[in-house]
Amino acid sequence: MPWVIPGIDSNGQHLLELINDLLDLAKIESGKMELHIGAVSLQKLCNSSLMFVRNQAHHKNIKLTSQVTERLWEIEVDERRIRQVLINLLSNAVKFTPTGGRVILKAEEDLLRNTICFSVIDTGIGIAKENMPKLFQSFVQIDSRLSRRYAGTGLGLALVQRTIEIHGGRVDVESEVGKGSCFRVTLPIKQSGEANGEYQSDLGDLSQFTQSGISNPQVLIIEDSITAAEVISRYIREIGLQTLTYPEGEGALEQVIQVNPGVIILDLQLPKVSGWKVLAQLKAHPQTQHIPVMILSVVDERSQALEMGASEYLVKPVSRKLLRSTISKILGRLETPESPNHAESALVVMPPTAPESPLILIAEDNETNIKTIWDYLLSKGYRLILAKNGWEAISQAKEYHPQLIMMDIQMPDMDGIEAIKRIRDNQETSKIPIIAVTALAMPGDKEKCLGAGADEYISKPVSLKNLVSTIQKYVHVEVKDLQLVSN
Repeated sequence: MPWVIPGIDSNGQHLLELINDLLDLAKIESGKMELHIGAVSLQKLCNSSLMFVRNQAHHKNIKLTSQVTERLWEIEVDERRIRQVLINLLSNAVKFTPTGGRVILKAEEDLLRNTICFSVIDTGIGIAKENMPKLFQSFVQIDSRLSRRYAGTGLGLALVQRTIEIHGGRVDVESEVGKGSCFRVTLPIKQSGEANGEYQSDLGDLSQFTQSGISNPQVLIIEDSITAAEVISRYIREIGLQTLTYPEGEGALEQVIQVNPGVIILDLQLPKVSGWKVLAQLKAHPQTQHIPVMILSVVDERSQALEMGASEYLVKPVSRKLLRSTISKILGRLETPESPNHAESALVVMPPTAPESPLILIAEDNETNIKTIWDYLLSKGYRLILAKNGWEAISQAKEYHPQLIMMDIQMPDMDGIEAIKRIRDNQETSKIPIIAVTALAMPGDKEKCLGAGADEYISKPVSLKNLVSTIQKYVHVEVKDLQLVSN
């Protein structure tokens, strides 16, 4: 009786979920739940939570979007527990939202209260006012008529509330029957490394810095994005260094000469005068050529920057931990600035002729896909730049004129279809070949992508070999030998 097997599997999964929820709730109620607090990428946390419900949303034709603040790159939480909270709220939102509805995940920083607020907003069936008190009770569904239609353990929201409470936060709900609900999770923002240990090692490097021959222990940040500059500045000030921000490439050399900083953090995408030109100016001028320069950019062109004299190269968004360790590494070299050691622990495969190889723009928001595709194409000799939503893809296409664009269709803020249309409408970018890539391919998807202006269509999971074959229809790179460059 093969028809029995799916039922056994479904019931088994339901029982396993119930047991796990019971164990977690019992731990919390007994005070034995241990939190493993650590620095977590806010964008990664939101993206990974959304990934768990994408398939469910796709089958109901529910539009799933996210709006994540750029002012806060990291938060200090128990990553697994908070992801569990977000997945629970998102699953409920998708479950109780009719076909064709919308679910939004927002993450916003409140600077005045020093909190981060996650909001899950849906256009679902809503919750009656008299049922609100039952929401966070264990083993309770607010309406018995829904229990058969919408299966669940009755423990989800109870777990959500208690998990957030032991993080020092709170959960709030607003809802209207027939219009939808908004669940808000508010957590205190804890500064990374606040619990003593992590800062002490960095401050040890700071003492080495202040004892060296540098006259001004100050970090000059040359960055035109106010948001990015504020985040970088905050991370650096946390380890006791002073910061100063200059917002453009024009006049940057004169500013460096005037300030004479100990370290320079330089963005490449600056208005009027690019970061590349500023770097060349700094390394050519006798008064500035000795000052260490750290490049911080969305574009991964590390080897070229190091050849031009940069001390380190990091790709945005960068974690607080990586930025601190890189600053510490630079400070440790200041007593011997001639040291050629630019090595880090990781290795990246780079083509020896990277500047001449074709440039590909990858528009993709899933970190796992980015890592897999990025490493493979890099090993094949291509230069790469990254965009994580449609707006970034349009901007990168205009600025860098890549030889090809690989466009994911399901991205936050602006989807790939709309981005393709706008790229085709712009005279500067209208001729760039575009490969559309999408998961959960449905009938008609291919026609939509090609109709929007894509040249090729590939459905996920992507065969890397087939991807390269498709790319080679439009651009080609011959790489006889690859070299390992420390990164």
